[in-house]
Amino acid sequence: MTEQEYRLSPGINKSTLWEMRKSPAHYKYALENPPKETPALLLGRAIHAAILTPESYKDEYVVAPDVDRRTNEGKEVYGQFIADHLDKTILSRDDNVLVMEIAAAVQADEAAAMLLSGCETEKPIFWTDVATGLMCKCRVDAKKLDGMTVIDLKTCADASPSAFVRDAIKYGYDVQAAHYIRGVRSINGGRPVSWYFIAVEKTPPYAVNVIKASDAFLDRGTWQLMGLMNKLNE
Repeated sequence: MTEQEYRLSPGINKSTLWEMRKSPAHYKYALENPPKETPALLLGRAIHAAILTPESYKDEYVVAPDVDRRTNEGKEVYGQFIADHLDKTILSRDDNVLVMEIAAAVQADEAAAMLLSGCETEKPIFWTDVATGLMCKCRVDAKKLDGMTVIDLKTCADASPSAFVRDAIKYGYDVQAAHYIRGVRSINGGRPVSWYFIAVEKTPPYAVNVIKASDAFLDRGTWQLMGLMNKLNE
């Protein structure tokens, strides 16, 4: 399933549900107005693709020609390039270099490489929430084939444990983990799931840190998730 197909599929995802913490009006607006494509979102998806699905990266992304688009010749060359690659996402040369350097840093990290080994990636999951009866969905970055270990890749400004956990709480990564774990358990027979973050910094030296979510972190996410789901159901 492509990302576009996943986005169009019915089901409650974490990013939209997260808006319910503000108000039902914010949730409704987010549901009806999906986030617009931004350079940051595009770059983030490219980084994920280069690390999680490197075999198909070149089929999905292409590097823009280095031409001066202020000139007529440059405009013509660039326009033809776009016409020839309508089925691909275009990256600037600088962005592509950044993507490759971040991917190389993750692949060179022994703990991260070991976690990602033997995983299926970009796995879409759909399930019905037992408590509310609402249809839910998630797209897991990576999970072991036995469904008992899930890995979430995050780019960040600071991959140190204290800074990353602070950002994780701020952006609701604990709620995301709880939501995704419910999805994974719906297809693994209800067995326990361990959750790991691979945090990689977006600037040199692209430091990498592997962090296992604690029970307290996941419990906090579950408590918030249940509140948001119940609020939505009501």
